[in-house]
Amino acid sequence: MHMKNVLVIYYSQTGQAKQALNAVLKPFEESKNHHLTYLLIKPKKRFPFPWTYTQFFDVFPETVQGIPCELEPLKIDTNINYDLAVIAYQPWFLSICVPINSFLQTSDAKILLAGKHVITIINCRNMWLGAQEKMKKRLLDIKANLAGNITFVDRSSNLVSLVTVLAFVLKGTKENFMGVFPKYGVTDKDLEHAPVFGKIIMDNLENNNIHNIQPQLNQEGALDIRGNLLLMEGRGKALFPLYANYISKKGTQGSEQRKTRVRIFGIVLPTAILILSPIITILSRLLPLLAKKKFAKEIAYYSQNTLRES
Repeated sequence: MHMKNVLVIYYSQTGQAKQALNAVLKPFEESKNHHLTYLLIKPKKRFPFPWTYTQFFDVFPETVQGIPCELEPLKIDTNINYDLAVIAYQPWFLSICVPINSFLQTSDAKILLAGKHVITIINCRNMWLGAQEKMKKRLLDIKANLAGNITFVDRSSNLVSLVTVLAFVLKGTKENFMGVFPKYGVTDKDLEHAPVFGKIIMDNLENNNIHNIQPQLNQEGALDIRGNLLLMEGRGKALFPLYANYISKKGTQGSEQRKTRVRIFGIVLPTAILILSPIITILSRLLPLLAKKKFAKEIAYYSQNTLRES
């Protein structure tokens, strides 16, 4: 049997994305017919963990606007012909995290991914739809084919996970925050189930049928699409570019001139989520009744990998 070469591109600031990635790829690691090449994307100036409050919100404008950062040179032979590429990333502010977005804008990305089938693996709090839309666009631009997407999310409610994610990224506290909040992140149960996705990918790759495996992945629960978050992301998609432009008008990332605007945004965003979450949760329960066809159409759209025609 022909040895299949798989390129695994990832960025993992806290180790959580790598944990999910390892769980999915377990069947590949145990197979003698597949060779995995790992490519860790490294920014020249590392993003901190834990963040300070200002640092965390200061990356918002460039993340939303898709402005790349400088990366360490890639340690990989771009002449190797890979049978499949896997990209593991995290959404930041409803967008692709800066390191992976920066990589996708390089000439190396085009050489490595053009004409290739790609599987994306997302690890996040809960909102990933907007980031994946941008991922679809990036992959289309470099002529890659998005064949499948797998998501790993925090199963807590939106408001609970808002508190626990801020405790994690700002303090490094993952468990038992304030003695009452649950552990932040993906559950052990979800990670234990993850090799099922890897097996689906591997079997289809061996049968040369990898071009669109999303329906098979969906049957095993690969995507987490929640009505209330779909609506919440819709608000963010409209407003985030405006806020990003408002802040960046005062200077580039790290500049003193824009710190006041960054701090204002750092108060406005969590407050807006706190206020809007209960309202949007109610709306998300009414909309399937009031606009059944439209709501079902949106869910169906985000359950597949083609890009909506603009």
